[in-house]
Amino acid sequence: MRVLAEDGLRVYRGLAAIALLAGAGAAIAECPDAYPFSGQVDYFDPQQQAKIRGIESNHLNSNVENLIRGQSTTISGDLRFILNIIPNHHRALNALARLALREHKDKLPETAPYTVECWLHRATVFNPKDARARLIYGVYLSKIGRKREALAQLEQANALDPDDANISYDLGLMYFDAGDYARSLQAAKRAYAEGFPLQGLRNKLEQAGQWRD
Repeated sequence: MRVLAEDGLRVYRGLAAIALLAGAGAAIAECPDAYPFSGQVDYFDPQQQAKIRGIESNHLNSNVENLIRGQSTTISGDLRFILNIIPNHHRALNALARLALREHKDKLPETAPYTVECWLHRATVFNPKDARARLIYGVYLSKIGRKREALAQLEQANALDPDDANISYDLGLMYFDAGDYARSLQAAKRAYAEGFPLQGLRNKLEQAGQWRD
């Protein structure tokens, strides 16, 4: 799934900058299996790109995306507005996840009726084939200590888009943390073959004596 791939590294860099929530494994309310959708726009829909750009121009300037201040309302209010209409908007999902982790809260002002986790989960329900949304959700789960659930999301993301270097890299990190060095190495080799620039995963494998050329 290479549509909108130009956003990939920008989204990844945002994910890489996420800070851990205080208290790994913090409890988060269960999300519903189904959400009401009526008139929502898919981030990948080529016929909706003009509408998406218009919404971004009013609610996703650099201050919102960098979590400095809101544009039309508060930061969380602008992000909720976007995600209510475009459930799988990658940059808004990434920004919302970073905001929750920075604030150490899964419930943020103006994001009702859902928690941040449920907004991320909702994106994967809206478009189950959106690998990037699953990556963002999986990284969020990982950062709050929900490693098993995070790994499941990243494995699904990888199955949907095995050529995505960001997914391969994060999946490799998850396998490494789980002690599955063979699969971590396989994922690392894919990520680097696909041009991923950061060497952190390779360094981890080398230091563990697990890197193989």
